[in-house]
Amino acid sequence: MRHYSTLSFRLPVLMTVLLALLCLSCNRSEKQWHIGVSQCSEDIWRNKQNRELTIGGYANNNVYLEFLSAEDNDQRQIEQVRHFIEEKVDLLIVAPNQASTLSAVVDEAYDRGIPVILFDRKTNSDKYTAYMGADNYEIGHTMGHLIAEQMERKGTLVEITGLKGSSPAIERHRGFLEALADYPDIQLVSSELGDWTELSGRAAMEEILRLHPDLDIDCLFGHNDRLAMGARQVAMEHGQQDIRYYGVDALPTPGGGIDLVLDGILQATYIYPTQGLELTQLALRILNGQPFERNNLLHSAVVDIRNAELLKMQYREQQRVSGELETVHRKLDTYFSQVNVQRKVITFFLLLVVLIMALSVIAFRAYVTKSRLNEELQQLNVEQQQLNQQLEQRNDELQQLYKQLEDMADARLVFFTNVGHKLRTPLTLIAGPAEQLAADKSLKGPQRQLVEMMHRNLERLKQLVDEILDFRKIGTEQLGDLPEEPAAPASTTAGRIVEATDKPDGELPEVLVVDDNPDVRLLVKTLLQEHHHVTLAADGKEGLKEARRIVPDLIVSDVMMPVMDGLEMCSEVKRDPVTCHIPVLMLTARTLEEQRVEGYAHGADAYITKPFTASVLTARIDNLLASRRTLRRVFSKGLTAEKPVAVPAADDRDSNFVERLRGIIQQHLADADFSVERIGEEIGMSRVQLYRKTKALTGLSPVELLRKSRVEKARRLLETTDKSISEIAYDTGFSAPSYFAKCFKDEYGKSPGEWRS
Repeated sequence: MRHYSTLSFRLPVLMTVLLALLCLSCNRSEKQWHIGVSQCSEDIWRNKQNRELTIGGYANNNVYLEFLSAEDNDQRQIEQVRHFIEEKVDLLIVAPNQASTLSAVVDEAYDRGIPVILFDRKTNSDKYTAYMGADNYEIGHTMGHLIAEQMERKGTLVEITGLKGSSPAIERHRGFLEALADYPDIQLVSSELGDWTELSGRAAMEEILRLHPDLDIDCLFGHNDRLAMGARQVAMEHGQQDIRYYGVDALPTPGGGIDLVLDGILQATYIYPTQGLELTQLALRILNGQPFERNNLLHSAVVDIRNAELLKMQYREQQRVSGELETVHRKLDTYFSQVNVQRKVITFFLLLVVLIMALSVIAFRAYVTKSRLNEELQQLNVEQQQLNQQLEQRNDELQQLYKQLEDMADARLVFFTNVGHKLRTPLTLIAGPAEQLAADKSLKGPQRQLVEMMHRNLERLKQLVDEILDFRKIGTEQLGDLPEEPAAPASTTAGRIVEATDKPDGELPEVLVVDDNPDVRLLVKTLLQEHHHVTLAADGKEGLKEARRIVPDLIVSDVMMPVMDGLEMCSEVKRDPVTCHIPVLMLTARTLEEQRVEGYAHGADAYITKPFTASVLTARIDNLLASRRTLRRVFSKGLTAEKPVAVPAADDRDSNFVERLRGIIQQHLADADFSVERIGEEIGMSRVQLYRKTKALTGLSPVELLRKSRVEKARRLLETTDKSISEIAYDTGFSAPSYFAKCFKDEYGKSPGEWRS
């Protein structure tokens, strides 16, 4: 049996190895080269070069060329070169748009180990693997001598250069100037910048004719044929018919430089070779580790009427050969595609045969062993059933024990929480008066020592309460209790600075205090009554009623109360459109983090744990009121605006209310009979509710808002229109110009006439 198992194991392994060898033999291929080509622009010359590069790769099936064009945009070409760097191409061919701008990113590619071939143009750095391009200095120098001789060494001449900062433009211009230095009677009137496009040639010629309107130009040299043709169009439009034009590129394509020479439009041009085939061969020599020249200068010649026809014929022949080559390449692709399909089909059938054999062996072995395993499985099933019964019995016992422990832990948690709440409330009542006594500067000698002794023992009591509350966590840490927020020290001095409110006529902020403990209510009222108007309520239900009646500026509420607790009351306050803007500060002895989260979920704005000190309570109240005052000022400014103003708010309902109110007021500004009652009808509130809500959110009554909005619109009309003051008064809803003048002066300190002048 052991010998049979070993044999049956080895056979599938041998078949798997055979399959792997077959796959490797079918998929074996030479390394694929990924070459990135970054062209500075997309034109006929670049397209011709790209086609030649593609044809050059036909002889090497392992070359993948990826072409990208920057369309004369430096930033786009930088991003495209970075794309090739991230793709980790095997070689990069770049024609930089501008030398200075592209130097850094080309250096980066070179430093990352990517071979770099610069074609046609160079960068300002020496970090490149090879360069291939024409001798642009020689082109400019040759064309300079040719033009000078055909001008009979005298006359006026204009030059339109290529893109500023590109190496071909710089070198052609330098060669051109040095050639003209031999002809002192030739006047080079202007060298305008172009960017290799026909449109820029037009713009450059427009500038030349603007600067020299009476100039008779004999010849024009464009750094490429398109620049010369753009300039020629402008010259013809301005009536200058006798200018002779020269360019560079001599493209043999229809409408290219050679056709322009044959048609007599260009006197001469200079072949600027694309040499895509040679560029592909240079790239492959570098990739294959073969010897290559670092600097490869392409030689060319002048094209004029004497040789243009011959060059045109050569180009047609080249096109014919290229077309035949592409046809052969397509046929070869089709053939190899068919061969690959046939190879894959054969490979698939071989794999299928091997798999069938392997499955047959596995199925036979499974059949032999199945009968042996059945008996063993039956015996194991019996043993498993017995074990499952024992495990179920043990699991029931463990669940009962866990339930008992859980009930004990819950009871202990509730007990210590209730004890902590009951202890923290009297501690709060002791801490508040003790703090006030400590702030009394008149206490001296023994009395001061007794107060300090009270503070020390109060601190010890607080530590004992914290230890008792921490004890409830023993055995329940799996509930995920988080650290508690420490209460403020009882020894803190009860001094504070109360900010001036924006209540009119010295009106104090209205604070509603809700707590079931009368001593706590009295303590909070004592702490706040000097700078606030305080209203008291004994439970959440009474507090909610008072909140709707007086619409206070802030609510201070206990959490645990009879009838209605603080959390439920807070939810009702935040749901009511009349009271939803009121900030709610919760006082609680519940210190667990999840309890705080529950409070914030019900809409609470802040929490203070018992015992607390006067300074902490008053500082927190001042902060909430200050935030509300800041929001009130923003709301009041937004209400008088002609268009909606983005207003940050803690509750979207407040923002929606203010935006609805602003829209209603702006819509009816011109209606002199529009009243507060009509505002209430449209917004869905009674006059009293509207007054309280608007006053709380903006600090202004509805009447004041309506008048302020009318005056604000009148100010804008004074500044932007020629309407009379009376017309503006009636257009903004004032019943009389005199009343309008009074309201305007009350608001801005000047009469409407003074404001306009």
